[in-house]
Amino acid sequence: MRIDQSKKLLKEAKKLIPTGGQTFSKGTHSFSENFSPSHAFKGEGNKIMDVDKNVYLDFVMGAQPLILGYADKDVNRAVKKQLDQGSTFSLANQLEIDVAKLLKQHIPSAEQVRFGKNGADATTAAIKIARAFTKREHIAFCGYHGWHDWFIATTDKNLGIPKFNEKLAHPFNYNDIDGLKKIFNTYKKKIACVIMEPITVSNPKCMKNSTCNSCKSKPCKKNFLGEVKKICKKNGALLIFDEVVTGFRYSIGGVQKLFNVKPDLSCFAKAMSNGVPLSAVVGKKKYMKLFNSVFFSFTYGGECLGLAAAKACIKKIHKKKVLNKIYKNGLDFKIKLNNLIKRHGLSDLFSCDGHPSRTVLTIGKSKKLYSPILTKTFIQQELIKSKILWSGYHCITYTFSKKDISITISAYDLIFRKMIKMFENSTSIYKEIKGKPLKQVFTRVSDFQAASLKLNEK
Repeated sequence: MRIDQSKKLLKEAKKLIPTGGQTFSKGTHSFSENFSPSHAFKGEGNKIMDVDKNVYLDFVMGAQPLILGYADKDVNRAVKKQLDQGSTFSLANQLEIDVAKLLKQHIPSAEQVRFGKNGADATTAAIKIARAFTKREHIAFCGYHGWHDWFIATTDKNLGIPKFNEKLAHPFNYNDIDGLKKIFNTYKKKIACVIMEPITVSNPKCMKNSTCNSCKSKPCKKNFLGEVKKICKKNGALLIFDEVVTGFRYSIGGVQKLFNVKPDLSCFAKAMSNGVPLSAVVGKKKYMKLFNSVFFSFTYGGECLGLAAAKACIKKIHKKKVLNKIYKNGLDFKIKLNNLIKRHGLSDLFSCDGHPSRTVLTIGKSKKLYSPILTKTFIQQELIKSKILWSGYHCITYTFSKKDISITISAYDLIFRKMIKMFENSTSIYKEIKGKPLKQVFTRVSDFQAASLKLNEK
């Protein structure tokens, strides 16, 4: 496998573009420099072709939005038709109404809708609404919520951000109800909202007893999400679900539909429009009406290509029962990978965790194992040798097949066999890594942030 053109383009990009690209999750932090491909040429289904014409089975899928796969014909047809009519107008467009109706139809919390372009647009808009409604400034959060000051100030990527932002945002860990209660007790009548990813790796556990940990069959009213809602209501704070990742992937109506917990506001993006830029804030009318006063306005707020893509994508997800197929294939893959890990006696080192539509290979810390980041680098390298593109998680699409499962399990089998030999021979992993080791984008985050930011460490 040659990546000469990728190396050439990356070298050129570094001269012209800070960090060499636009997104950390698509750059040298997430893909091993000098070994991994750096630039794509085209994609089709769940395959991506790099500029050297190498074709890979892609588990990254554009950082997760491509629920239907690359170049979906129905979405492409809708976008091309709209492009011929125009993309940005001097007036509003009916597509805004059409897509808003679809979101209201499928999302339990959606009484009204406002559109943005990125997930961070939506989460920041929701935070503004919560602060405006409650007349409070402090925030409790769980997960990753984008690049804006109110959140990123709490990480080590906080250069250029006024210090006061960090003092107003307070992280808590998933399924840790006592940790959330502590925040509310510390900042009495100061918390405007709780914003959280409702699921990334773990399901909300039942708060009734220690033996029921996921409420798998029939969602329990005492699950973690329900308890968070009760705490918010008791303390006069809004509950915001960040469903940028989970919406239209875990369920067409989001996790709130899966677990029957309706937040005050919700944020959607990614899978909603199959990779064409679009985000949305949805919620109860009593809160959403504040958008009449809260400034959330920009030139491309009603841009029509993203709306056309979303309309086609949502209709196809619903009509074709896309998520049923994704769940079935993803569960099959998850079971087979965990069985493989167990068969090799590596269950103390690895596990495949998370919702079947988006699983994470969790890399544990062990004296037997090399550092998680070096291990991740090695695994990525070996998967690339098998023409599989991976950066920590397995993003399953509608085009994912049983053959793809078989190919990937076989590739992991070879990797685990090789690692066992390395353990037996005390082989330095540095001798086996051909490119540069991967880097962590964030090093100062909460436990749950770490999971959602794909650091993949227990």
